[in-house]
Amino acid sequence: MKPDDLLTTPKTCAALGITRPTLYAWIRQGKINPWARLGGHSAWFFLKNEVEKAKGRRYQRIGP
Repeated sequence: MKPDDLLTTPKTCAALGITRPTLYAWIRQGKINPWARLGGHSAWFFLKNEVEKAKGRRYQRIGP
C-alpha cells in the first residue's frame, strides 16, 4: 500500500459529496469501512478503493 492509497476524512467527504456527520453515519451503518483510526479518536483514514465502492453504491439506480 502506498500513501496515495489512503484518504483523510475531509478528502473522503469531498470525494463522496457528503458531510462529516453523514460519513460517520455511513460508518455506523456499514456503508463504508474505514481503514484505520489514528491520532487518538480524531483521524479516520479510508482506502481509495473503499471510497470508490461507496461512491458507486451511492449513485446506483434504485428501482426498475
